[in-house]
Amino acid sequence: MLDLRVLNNLVVVAQEANISRAAERLNLSQPALSRSIAQLEAKFGVRLLDRSRIGVTLTNAGEDLLAKARSLLGQAVAIENDLLMQSRGDSGRIRLGVGPLVSGIVMESLLIKSLERWPMLSVVVDVEPTMNLVLRLMDAEIDCCICAASTLEPNPSLAITVLAQIQMGFFVRAGHPLLTGSAAFNPNDMALYPRMTGRSPNPLAPSFQSIFEGQPPTLECDNFSILKQVALHTDAIWYASDRVISDELQSGRLIELPVSTMPANRKIDIVLAHLKNRTLSPATRQVVGVAKSILQLG
Repeated sequence: MLDLRVLNNLVVVAQEANISRAAERLNLSQPALSRSIAQLEAKFGVRLLDRSRIGVTLTNAGEDLLAKARSLLGQAVAIENDLLMQSRGDSGRIRLGVGPLVSGIVMESLLIKSLERWPMLSVVVDVEPTMNLVLRLMDAEIDCCICAASTLEPNPSLAITVLAQIQMGFFVRAGHPLLTGSAAFNPNDMALYPRMTGRSPNPLAPSFQSIFEGQPPTLECDNFSILKQVALHTDAIWYASDRVISDELQSGRLIELPVSTMPANRKIDIVLAHLKNRTLSPATRQVVGVAKSILQLG
């Protein structure tokens, strides 16, 4: 296989048209430079340089090789730069799977921050139920996924890391009829109104079912933008994370409903899952780190 250093020697010799000046540029002795070119000529049985007292000129074969050598060396430099950027996490391609709940909390901020910090990084995001994401992990179609821990089935092939905890609650629009009643409500009060949450199986189901004694939600949907609009414009009661609706809570458009039977621990773990035998790239680790910081802000 050709040595790129020898090809670079030929390029510099062609630029200088003089072995001595080329050797000086390359920090080589003149005999060492001449020997490297001569060995290349001998290896393939073709003369690349015509030598004279006043300097050197390329033969036709040398001219042909020079064009290819410049192209090859340019590609080598591009590869080196790309590997360097990937080692810093500045470029490359990551494939991230995200559960619907996590998507509603982090994706907008995560993508904005990622594009601002790493504009050369290619990011592919799939928002799907956790069971689908695990299948794609096993088939190496995605690098990792971020989801609620309670949606993951035990799997010895997966490495699981807790990133954050988020708190759940019931939320209604400002002016909801329940807000004019008692200080705390029970499921009987709430049963008169539509109740909505993410689709089953979902991380909210166990708490929801314990409060409503096994009764299913009235509306299940994994699109949190749609659920938000339904909550704002109807009397539906939404069981969700306050992180999904922080702007609406701050503006007073949505209000958390005090529930007398709410479990003391309303927090769920958000985790990173990836194959144990698969190394996450620097870029993937950086993006996951940003997601973790966003999740922990609350």
